[in-house]
Amino acid sequence: MAGWGDDPELEKLRDLIEDGWTVTAIEEDPDAAGGPSDTVKLSKDGSEQSITSDHLAFHRYVEGLREETGL
Repeated sequence: MAGWGDDPELEKLRDLIEDGWTVTAIEEDPDAAGGPSDTVKLSKDGSEQSITSDHLAFHRYVEGLREETGL
């Protein structure tokens, strides 16, 4: 996993959630090519997006989302 510095994917995820996107799935890939990564799938008004990152801060944020959403 990448370090603690800034992660643009984490900022994008936070912005989408703040904008009303709903988390529909969370997937963890411990064997990703660049190291363990997480993918969060979101939907809003019939549109879907996926955001993936191997960043440690992203992983910690996703752990919280997993608890909040029960996914």
